[in-house]
Amino acid sequence: MSFRVGLDAKRRPTLPAALLREARIDPSHDLIARADGEGRIVLEDPVTLLASFQSAVLAGKAERGETGSLADDLLADRAADSSASE
Repeated sequence: MSFRVGLDAKRRPTLPAALLREARIDPSHDLIARADGEGRIVLEDPVTLLASFQSAVLAGKAERGETGSLADDLLADRAADSSASE
């Protein structure tokens, strides 16, 4: 569904409540805005954006056969460094 969004004199958009409901965005939350080509602006919920990014990273790791978290990898590297210096 499309919604017409106007800008006020200070270039601030007013997002219709129905648009926020459809996108399941809480009106009290901040949004991340980015340009996505000429004439296109994308607004995203930062929590949803982070979850999407994390999923993409995990999918990439799975494709490479990597397991464990970044924290686990860092701790393993530090343990290897400290045992090498002893």
